[in-house]
Amino acid sequence: MLLNLRVLPDALKEKSVAQVRSFEKMFEPLRVTSLAIQVISGLWLTWIYLPGGRGLFSFQTPITSLLTTKLILLAIAFALALHAQIRLIPNLNDDNLIELSWHIRSITTVSIAFVIVGAGIRLGGF
Repeated sequence: MLLNLRVLPDALKEKSVAQVRSFEKMFEPLRVTSLAIQVISGLWLTWIYLPGGRGLFSFQTPITSLLTTKLILLAIAFALALHAQIRLIPNLNDDNLIELSWHIRSITTVSIAFVIVGAGIRLGGF
């Protein structure tokens, strides 16, 4: 969120990736660690609520719908992180900053959706 709201606007205004690279270098260990925790905890949460994965993708109850949605969001977040790590960050320059900005906005949107869906799970459904 900080990257999207504070660093990215300045980088786009200056048309320079220097601030984004600096931010990325500083938070790289946190990004990788938090993604690993998201994957592990997401699978664990699913296992707790749906032992053996029974009912997953059935959308029959609010909890199965939310858990399925959370796993889909997790897959999207993982795909975006992989795309950034393999394709965007190694080739990052001032010319493809716009492409990176769409990527950052997408991952921010997915992160907000995670919070909403997580609250729904915690509250037992909407």
